[in-house]
Amino acid sequence: MTLQGPRSGAQRPRVVFDMTFPDRNPGGSGHYARSLFSALRRRDDVEVTEISSQPPGVARTLWWLASGARTSFRAKQGDLLHCPSFVTPWRVQKSFVVTVLDLSTRRFPADHPDEWRAYERWAVPHRARAAAAVIAISEATRQDAIREYGVRPDRVVTIYPGIDPLFFGTGSAETRTARKGEEPRLVFPGAPVSRKNLDLVLRAMAEAPPSSPLGRACLQITGAAAGGFPAHRERIAQMGLGRRVEWLGQVPAEQMPSVMRSADVCVYPSLYEGFGFPPLEAMAAGTPVVASTASCLPEILGDAALLVDPADLQAFSTAVQSVLSDPAARDRMIEAGRKRARGFTWERCAEETAALYRDVLARLA
Repeated sequence: MTLQGPRSGAQRPRVVFDMTFPDRNPGGSGHYARSLFSALRRRDDVEVTEISSQPPGVARTLWWLASGARTSFRAKQGDLLHCPSFVTPWRVQKSFVVTVLDLSTRRFPADHPDEWRAYERWAVPHRARAAAAVIAISEATRQDAIREYGVRPDRVVTIYPGIDPLFFGTGSAETRTARKGEEPRLVFPGAPVSRKNLDLVLRAMAEAPPSSPLGRACLQITGAAAGGFPAHRERIAQMGLGRRVEWLGQVPAEQMPSVMRSADVCVYPSLYEGFGFPPLEAMAAGTPVVASTASCLPEILGDAALLVDPADLQAFSTAVQSVLSDPAARDRMIEAGRKRARGFTWERCAEETAALYRDVLARLA
């Protein structure tokens, strides 16, 4: 799909965002939708407004999908409906765009509730094929959508999200210097659902020589409290890591940059991602990243991170040890990571999304 630039004197497209489902998820899809919406609002070549159904609940959700969204969309007199979080109203026809963030429900169904697994299996592919266009947030996700949802390749476009400018602030070196004398610190950003592969990190810490940097390192887990993952909590205790692992719970978004900057390494051996915000945010914050070779991570992180097979304990341990023990290599990774992260901006995401809207409306005219 070739995206069109703005035409001189062309009327601004009126695009309506359905924020019903992003509003129920402050992270992930909610972060994507709100950040893109804000960036589009700052442009003068597109007009964006929003609709939403509150409060949540099965009956209210079914009403919204069946008729509420269509009625609200018509009341806004929009040219195009953008559904930025998988879910699309059932009775809106060709005049909608949907964003597919990942296909983790198919790869790791146990990480998701039963009702979402059923909806994703039976409704999402059909609605994706019915859309005027599908936005994928990585090329890996684009290929997944084509292969598993049966969407025509010319209807799916890759548009990368951006990184919050807060992560690019200075202070990483100063923050780590203030911790001088403490043991090395690793950060594992996000809730440790099965696809995030926390077990690999725990095994590496437990099996490393006690005198080595990794054998002394502590670990901070963000995105969840220990009570939400009792099996992990029990395993951490059994491995003798109780005093070395800290659960930070749901860290407010504005505090995440400082959490990232205080760490010596961001560890992210995920088995599947649709984009991978956390390791890219760590790069922006000036923290070296050790991640996996799975799904989109090589595409997004490039050679600015150390990438290893997520099933290879030895390779992962060696990579983390090398970052912790080689200051010169760590400095090179910090510089390369920041440079890589600067290429992902919400301004560029909004520009490419606005071009997609124009292309879709020209095709539907």
